[in-house]
Amino acid sequence: MRRILPPNVFIFSIFICLGLGLSTSLCGQMVEVDSIQFKGNERSKRSILRRELDFKEGDLLDLNEIDKKLEFSRRKLMNTNLFIWVRSEYHLTKSGKLSINFDVLEQWYFLGYPVFQLADRNLNEWWARGHPLDRAIYGIHLLHNNFRGRAERLMLKAETGFTQRLEFSYNNPYVDRKKTLGIGFNLDYLTSKNIAYKTQADTLVYLGSENILREKWSGGISFRKRFRFYDFQTFEVKYSHNLVSDTITKLNPAYFQGKSNEQNFMQLGYTFSYDFRDYVVYPLVGKKIDISFQKYGVLAQDEINFWEINAGLSYFFDLGKKFYFSSQFKGKITQDGATVPYANQRGLGYRNEVVRGFELKVVDGTDYFLSRNTLKYQLYKQIIPLSFIPYKQFNQMPLSIYPTAFLDLAYVNQANRVETKSNFANKWLFGYGVGLDIVTYYNFVLKMALPFNNGGKYGFVVGLGREF
Repeated sequence: MRRILPPNVFIFSIFICLGLGLSTSLCGQMVEVDSIQFKGNERSKRSILRRELDFKEGDLLDLNEIDKKLEFSRRKLMNTNLFIWVRSEYHLTKSGKLSINFDVLEQWYFLGYPVFQLADRNLNEWWARGHPLDRAIYGIHLLHNNFRGRAERLMLKAETGFTQRLEFSYNNPYVDRKKTLGIGFNLDYLTSKNIAYKTQADTLVYLGSENILREKWSGGISFRKRFRFYDFQTFEVKYSHNLVSDTITKLNPAYFQGKSNEQNFMQLGYTFSYDFRDYVVYPLVGKKIDISFQKYGVLAQDEINFWEINAGLSYFFDLGKKFYFSSQFKGKITQDGATVPYANQRGLGYRNEVVRGFELKVVDGTDYFLSRNTLKYQLYKQIIPLSFIPYKQFNQMPLSIYPTAFLDLAYVNQANRVETKSNFANKWLFGYGVGLDIVTYYNFVLKMALPFNNGGKYGFVVGLGREF
């Protein structure tokens, strides 16, 4: 951080402090913010960027606190996911006022790219199934991450292969002048000729057919309220229609928990989030709190009726000398005594909610607790120039490398453990090991690990994605 303090201003501040009988170390040098400038925001509106700042023109700031305020503002600008990097500096003008400058490198906001992804939960499960290419999903995704320069997000997905999907989503973080209210909506249509119809011995069991086994469409709308900088509340209304073949309900009558092969329901959701992390994709310092309440089945004719609460708490610490530690907790409880269909039940093993070392397993259940703890060392962090690429959005590649060591533990409550022949439900699960994380631009995080678990298993795993 660069700062320039004219000698006359510094000497004047000393005389003011002495005149008041205060120690110069305790007397803050209050200066007025004269101007705030942004450079490099060719697409992004200034109003969107200014929303992330802790100050505005005319504010009085303590010079001893400016570095901290600029760093917090820089982090918030980075967490908009609009920029590859953000830099800041300040200086005092001849009149003794503060001039603040931000320099940003915008991402390439409109992306159209072919998709080749796996239908399995992760690369390791796909490999364990014999890595067949017929379990791949391919298509095209069109994404605009900064529509109209207002941080609006447009996404269109068209996929075929293992599943066929057409999805459109739109999100506008700010629809009011004060920039506190946001809105979003989503439409999704999916069909599949392959479906996981039950979990047996902590493994998903699939059925394949020449005919469509599942059809699903859903639509939802969400409203978000942002309080100051770090607090968010989101309300969501969603309606879903699910249809499976008669074969599925015969093989697993609990799939929809009834004789019907059709499921229709409305869902209401509320989420509170407090996010004070330095970098949401791969945080090193800060904390995050999430609490979510979901009600499945609102209308009288809905086929399901239960609620669940999800909560998460994450802490990230800078230990010094490039060492970092994170401790993350997640939990879910489902309405006691409620009938939850297999199709709507999720325990551990999906997305990032997994004990490292159990990547090949799915431990279904109505309630669970998960703790993930990681020690990291920042081995390398640089911005690498790629002069052979003509586009500035791609020719400066941030790259960070972190060797890691981890310890995870979890517990899943499952009522029908005997029926599903689960070896891991209703008992404590432990996973530990070492790994390597590689972080670069456009939210790309490559994770490689050698995990062990208390089931006596170990192996090499590879994953893509962000911290949970």
